[in-house]
Amino acid sequence: MCGIAGLIDPSLSTAQVTDRVRGAVDALVHRGPDDQGTFCEEGVGIGIRRLSIIDVEGGHQPIANEAETVHVVCNGEIYNYLDLRKELETRGHVFKTRSDVEVIVHLYEEYGTSCVDHLVGMFGIALWDSVNRRLFLGRDRLGKKPLYYAERSDTLVFGSEIKAILEVYPDLAEPDRDSLIPYLRYGLIPEPHTIYRGIRNLPAGHWMVYEGRRSRIQEYWRPDPTEDTDRSYDDWKGELDALLLESVRSRLMSEVPLGVFLSGGIDSSAVVAYAHQAGLHPLKTFTIGFDRGEWDESGDAETVARHFGTEHHVLRVAQTELEASMADTLVALVRGFDEPFGDSSALPTYHVSRLAGEHVRVILGGDGGDELFAGYSSYRGIRFAEFYRQLPAWLGQGLLPSAAGAVASALPRGRRYAAQRVQKVFAASGMAFADMYFSKQALCSDDLISGLLSTPIGREERPDTSISGIRQVLSSEAPAVNKATYADIRFRLLEDMLVKVDRMSMAHSLEVRSPFLDHRLVEFALAIPPALKLRGWETKAILRDTVRGYLPRSTVQKKKQGFGVPLREWFKTGLHEMVGDYLESEPGGLPADTFDRKAVRQLVARHQKGEADYSQVIWMLLNYATWHDLYVSRSSARF
Repeated sequence: MCGIAGLIDPSLSTAQVTDRVRGAVDALVHRGPDDQGTFCEEGVGIGIRRLSIIDVEGGHQPIANEAETVHVVCNGEIYNYLDLRKELETRGHVFKTRSDVEVIVHLYEEYGTSCVDHLVGMFGIALWDSVNRRLFLGRDRLGKKPLYYAERSDTLVFGSEIKAILEVYPDLAEPDRDSLIPYLRYGLIPEPHTIYRGIRNLPAGHWMVYEGRRSRIQEYWRPDPTEDTDRSYDDWKGELDALLLESVRSRLMSEVPLGVFLSGGIDSSAVVAYAHQAGLHPLKTFTIGFDRGEWDESGDAETVARHFGTEHHVLRVAQTELEASMADTLVALVRGFDEPFGDSSALPTYHVSRLAGEHVRVILGGDGGDELFAGYSSYRGIRFAEFYRQLPAWLGQGLLPSAAGAVASALPRGRRYAAQRVQKVFAASGMAFADMYFSKQALCSDDLISGLLSTPIGREERPDTSISGIRQVLSSEAPAVNKATYADIRFRLLEDMLVKVDRMSMAHSLEVRSPFLDHRLVEFALAIPPALKLRGWETKAILRDTVRGYLPRSTVQKKKQGFGVPLREWFKTGLHEMVGDYLESEPGGLPADTFDRKAVRQLVARHQKGEADYSQVIWMLLNYATWHDLYVSRSSARF
C-alpha cells in the first residue's frame, strides 16, 4: 500500500518537475512511511511513498522494464502476480525484483492498456511510457484504491489523495457548488466529481491515457447482475466455499505482520475462519468496544476469537472520551478525506484502525458481504415492494396508504414514528424501482436542502455521474434483489464504505484487504439467484449455510448490527455547544454565501428540542464547515 502522484507540464525542467513531484508524494507520507522514489525527466514525473509489504528490501519503486523505457508506480497489491510472473517469464521477460508491482510493466509491454484486465487485486497505477510519451493511469475494478487527477491547459496532475494535487496547485481548492447537492442528499459525491471544481476522481474499473496533450478514459469492467439458474444449491455452496477460501488465502501474502478486523458479524468472522483454514496461526484480531450495549459488538467478536484461539485486541472507548476528543478527531477525519464526508461510522473506523496500526501493517476486513449476499434489511423491503406492486390499485394505492395516514394522524406526536415509516414504505413501493432505490439512499430531502441553502441549486442528478449508469441497470429486467445488490456495490459500497476504510486506515499507515471484493467473487455472487440469498426473511442465506460448519452457532444466527455512533444524543447533549461553534464561527463556519445560517440555526434548535432527528444532516454540515475552513478559507495552508 502506498501513495502515488505525478504530473505532466511541458514548461517545466527536470529539476522543477522533481521538486513538485517530491512535494506531492511527501504530502502522502502517511500512506507510505517506509520508502520514497521518483522518476522525472523534462516535463514529466511520477513518484511514490511506499508502505513496504512484499519484497520489503528489493521492491523500491518506480520499477522499470529491461530497457528502462517504461516506469511504473502502484498503490495497492496484485494478488495473482506469481502466476503472471511465470507466464511473462515464458515470454522472455526478465525480472529484477520479487515485487508484485514489477509484473505491471511487462504486462503493459505485452498488452498495452489491456494490462489491467489481467490483474487480480486492488490498485491505483501510474505508468510512464517514454517511447510513446504516454501516461497511463488505471484503477481497480471495485475502487478499493483511489486515484484523482486534474487537467488544465496542457498540464495534468494526479495523486492517490487530493492533498497531493493541492500541494502542486493550491489554487485548485475551489469549491464546486454543483457537488453540494449530492453531498447533502447522500453524504457523498458520486464519481467522477469531487467537492473541487477542477479535480476529478478516476472512476473504478476505468483506465486513462494522457497522450499528445489529450486525455482518454475507458471503462474496462462492469459486473452483470443477471442470475444463473443452471446450478444446484450444492453446486453454488461448494463453489462459494472454494472462492472464499482462495480469496482469503491469496490476501495473506505479506512480509510484515497481518491481522483481521473482527466485528463479530458473519462477514468478518468468515474471514477469520478461512484465514485459519489457510494456516495463518496465530491470527491477530482487532475490534472496538463501546460502553453502550446497543452499538457494542465486542462480546460477539470475543466469542469468535475464543473459537479460533486468536490473539485478540480490543479498543474500549467510552462515549465521554469520544465526545471530549470530537473537535480534534473531526479535523483529522476531514484531513484524511480532503472533502466533506457524511458517513459518521468513519469515527469508529478511524479509532479501530489506530489500534490495529499499533500491531500490524496489513489487515483483512469483511467489507462487501452485505452487498454481495443481501445482508441489509432493505432487501426485505425490496421483496415487500415486489409483492405490494401486485396488489389491486384500490388496495395498494388507496386503502392501505390512507389507513396508515389516518393512524399516524391519530397518534400522539411522540408515537407517530412507526406509522410514518409505514407510510414511507407504501409511498416508496409505488415508485419506479430506480426512484425507490435512490429515495431510500437519501439522508436529506430536497426540500430540506433547498431551505438550508442561501441560493437555489438545481435538484437534478448530474448526467455524467456514476448514478446515471446505476439507474440504467435498475431499470433493466434483472431480478429486483440482484439489481439492488449491484447498485449497493456500485454506489454505497464503492462511493462511501470503501472510501471510508481506505482513508481512515491509511491515516494510520495500515493496509486493508477485502476478500469479499475479489472481482471474481463479485461476479459469482451477482449471478446467484435471489431466492438463495434471501430465503423468506432470512438474509445472507447461502453465505450462512456455507460457513455454518466453521463458526459458532450464535455467530451464524447473528442479526445485522450497525457500526455507528449515537449522533442523535450527542448533538442534543455533550456536543451541542461544539455544533454552534463550528457552524457559525467567524471566520470559518458554514460560508454565508452558500448556506442560510438562520435556517441552519432553526434546524439545530429543532433537533436539540427533540422535535425531529437531524443528526445526519448536522454531521454533514459539520464536515462541510470543517472542510471549508481547512481547505478554502485557509487555501494557502499545506494539507
